[in-house]
Amino acid sequence: MSPHNDPEADLKAMETEILNAIQTCINCRMCVRMCPTHEGWVTQSAFGRLAAINLHLKYGLGSEKELSRLLFSCANCRRCQVRCRMLSTNATPSDVIIKTRQLLARKALHKERQGA
Repeated sequence: MSPHNDPEADLKAMETEILNAIQTCINCRMCVRMCPTHEGWVTQSAFGRLAAINLHLKYGLGSEKELSRLLFSCANCRRCQVRCRMLSTNATPSDVIIKTRQLLARKALHKERQGA
């Protein structure tokens, strides 16, 4: 974040960038079974994590704490990203997960600085 910008505007711009990146996912779900953290729940895969991010940012579903827990359960092995590249999509699920982790950390810092 630039010290010259409005922190809330920076956070909103990050959210928009994340949401736009999520839209590149073609929902093939090829990442679900190949994910090392997948143990039966779709949210334990890149597809599920992207869906959770999308639902949280667009509609406020789930808490930031729950989303953070879900995102930090990702091993960030990038197998999903390799699969997306093999399928010739522009989706970058690992990058989106990392970017959303950063967004949540910046939101928490902003709230702390605001005294909320």
